[in-house]
Amino acid sequence: MTEAFWEALPLSLARKRGMQRFRLGGALVSLTRKSTSLQRNRVLGLGVRHRATENMVDEIMKRFRAAHVARFSFHVSPSPQSGTITEWLKGRGFVLHHNYVKLFRDTRAPAGVATPFTTKRIGKAHASQFVQVFFEVFPWPRDLGAWLVATFGNPDFSHFLVFDGARPVATGLLYTSGNTAWMGWGATLVKWRRRGAHSALIAARIRRAADLGAKWIACATMEPTPGRPSRSYRNLLKQGFEPAYLRPIWVWEKRSHAALDNRQLRAKDKVSHRHAARGW
Repeated sequence: MTEAFWEALPLSLARKRGMQRFRLGGALVSLTRKSTSLQRNRVLGLGVRHRATENMVDEIMKRFRAAHVARFSFHVSPSPQSGTITEWLKGRGFVLHHNYVKLFRDTRAPAGVATPFTTKRIGKAHASQFVQVFFEVFPWPRDLGAWLVATFGNPDFSHFLVFDGARPVATGLLYTSGNTAWMGWGATLVKWRRRGAHSALIAARIRRAADLGAKWIACATMEPTPGRPSRSYRNLLKQGFEPAYLRPIWVWEKRSHAALDNRQLRAKDKVSHRHAARGW
């Protein structure tokens, strides 16, 4: 799904922000020049489909540094090399930032959800409302709204809004490819939380995946830890999702940058990870 999302990136926006993606040794690398975003500067899948080497890690780091990226991440998925890759990263100054939990279930009918809200699958006519709600929850730069809008009209993406009357209050997205589906971009406005919006979005996307012929559906969210529970994780379990594995996120930061801005960046991360399901 991540690669499909990057394929939708408008060329004008990519040029303006210095955004690119590329494959190296089977890993998918996304890079945004002079950015500190861990979502737009990350490495996925190293060692999963192809054998990784230390030289690959060094080459990826070289490209980030050449783009003046002061902060980026490696997502270490389970593979025969995951332990070795972790040691390579630790030896290069990476630190564990947090873990994602990958979850999955089949697309049998979900449990019913009691909520006063209405959940609708939307088209491009509601794209601006989708972006507005999403940006009220997540601290994305506003010009990236064009990127989200660009996914509307792509048959592989399904977009959902939850409404309180005429007021859109929560977003969700589904990506389907063959017999598998992925869901993410869950965002609920603060005032409307704990009233079933997130659970309703989960159920709606499971049904949509089944209608499109998918047999399995997956997602990812923050690992619940002591002092930091995850309502999205609990909601997913209630709808029949099962945890498959943890995906550690290892982060490299330029030392001078980290000393100056670390607290601000951590605060942004807390905002970004506090709400609803992740994983895009």
